[in-house]
This record gives sequence, C-alpha cells and structure tokens, in this order.
Amino acid sequence: MQGYLKLQEAEEELYEVDVPEKPSDNWLKQVSYFLTCSYLKLVVKIKKWLHIITVKEIYLGLIFILPIANLEKNGQRQLKKCIQKVKRLMKKYHVQQIVLAEELRINEMFLQEFQSNRKVEEQVHILDGTGMMPYLVKDIVEFISQKQGRTPELEDLYLLIKKEDYSYKDNIVFLAQHFKTVNIVTTSLKAYQKFAKQLEEEQDIIVTVTNNKKKSLKRARWIINFDLMTQEIQKYTINRNATIIYLNKQGIYEQNNFEGLHICRAGIDVSQEIKDFFEKQHLLNQCSLTILYESTIEKGKSFRKVIEGIQKDKVKVKRLYGRRGILAEKEYANIE
Repeated sequence: MQGYLKLQEAEEELYEVDVPEKPSDNWLKQVSYFLTCSYLKLVVKIKKWLHIITVKEIYLGLIFILPIANLEKNGQRQLKKCIQKVKRLMKKYHVQQIVLAEELRINEMFLQEFQSNRKVEEQVHILDGTGMMPYLVKDIVEFISQKQGRTPELEDLYLLIKKEDYSYKDNIVFLAQHFKTVNIVTTSLKAYQKFAKQLEEEQDIIVTVTNNKKKSLKRARWIINFDLMTQEIQKYTINRNATIIYLNKQGIYEQNNFEGLHICRAGIDVSQEIKDFFEKQHLLNQCSLTILYESTIEKGKSFRKVIEGIQKDKVKVKRLYGRRGILAEKEYANIE
C-alpha cells in the first residue's frame, strides 16, 4: 500500500464529510448548515486535542493528515504524539512505502522517531526521488548538453555496473538507441559480453564491455554509476572533469582532485493533468513533484513501460541536484 503523510493546510481537510454549500433561501437549511459546520469545527478541535490522524483514500493509496498546520509553533511537541499513531495506522493498512511532506522529510527528530523500534524488514520505504534516476539518464544528459552547447546524440556514455539485471539491460538498449556509443564497465564481464553479443546479432546494436580500472574511465566525459558502492568506484581512474550520474545513493566518487559534476537527483515537471490531481489532494504545495511522480510508478513494472508512461506524462528535467543541493548555472559552464 502507498501512503502520503502531510500537515494540514486548512481545517476543512480534517473533516470526515464534505461541507455542503451555504443555502441562501430556506431558513431550515440555513440552521442545518450552521449546526453541521459547528459540529465539524468541534470535531477538528477534538482531533487537535487528542492528536487524531485523518485518513483519506485516493486511488494511489492513503493520505494521512496530521492535525498540525505549522511545526514551528509547538509543532515538534505535537508531532511526537502523532508519530506513534501514524505508525499504528500504517501497520494497520500495510503501508510499505510513503511520501512525506518536505517539512517532515528534512526533520531529523521526525525521521528518527518514525523508523525507531522497527525491525529492518518492517521499516517503511521513504521515497526521496532517487527512484526516478534510472529513467531520466537520457533527459539528464540532454539537459546538461543543452546548457553546454553540445549535441547529446554525439556523446559517449560509460556505464558502471556490477550485477546482472533485466532493468539494467533494458536501460542499456534504450540509451544505445539515443547516443553515439554506450560502453559497459563491469566486473560481470562474461554476463555482459554475452549480452553485448546478443544485441549485435539480434538488434544490430554495438556496445563495448570492459573492466580496465586504469584506462576504461580515464577520458570518459559521461559516467553513469548503476550500482557500485563508494569503495568500488574508488578503484577506477576517473577523468577529473567527468559528469557522474548516480542511480543509487551510496556509490559517490570521492577524490579531492575531482572537478566534475555529481548528479544525485533531478527535479522534474509533468503534465498539467498530473499536477492538478496532486493539487486537488493538497499534496503539491508540501511534497516534491519528483517524489510524488515517483509514487505513481507501479512496483515491478518493466523499464520500457515506465519510459512509455514518462513520455506520455510529459516528464521533463527542470533542475539537477549535486552533493550540496541544486546545481548553479556556473557549475555547468565550468565543466564545459
């Protein structure tokens, strides 16, 4: 089950029923309207006093609304009392992954309490936007190339890969169709050499496969780290001016003399239809659009199907995040 956890934006969000329109002609209806509103306002006061979480169902999952409008005004104390109730509700509804309001996602106290006293297998996966990265490599290269006045179709990509994976292979085929060359740098040499041979024979797609730690990445301008950890990527000699796109959270290349770009996350824009949906649920103002869109991707869906959905939903890269936040325009120019 998919969950969304947010702060209240208006008291009306905590109502359990829709508020009828105020009548203008019939006095009996006006009295009924007044009594209904008074009752709902009383419910809101009780919810705030007892720290009751409002649960609303949408077709993507469940929205959990905290009876807190602002964390800065005594919100931290209230938040602690709400966390345990949220955890019980998520266990009740079998919530496996969740989107957090940005104010909660960056709150250290909340995150510590939220995942405390849970076994590893019981911990809820908190979406952070990195799940979008495997599907955005082409768009990211095009986004940066445009800023640097380069032609993306003429670029050579170098893919750092450790394990053999079907989604990786689909991604490789997709990238090979849009760039000059795709070069796989991997410890799984036999598996990917076999895959490269199949591509050449069946689809007339040529990719190179190597694992020379000193030479493979020495002149590479574009490096996509699929799944190597930091200690593994450190073993390679890497072009100090390369752009490294990370598809995982752990494998960050760390060298003092590295002057290239680290691309850790992307900010996206989507079709107005999708934005309108999240706006209607009062999620768009509190949650990252990238994370909200990530929550729409069905678990287990093939790479190709996700790419088709992304194209249909008009997903576009609008900004990129390095290790210290949003990359400034001058950082792209420096690499050029």
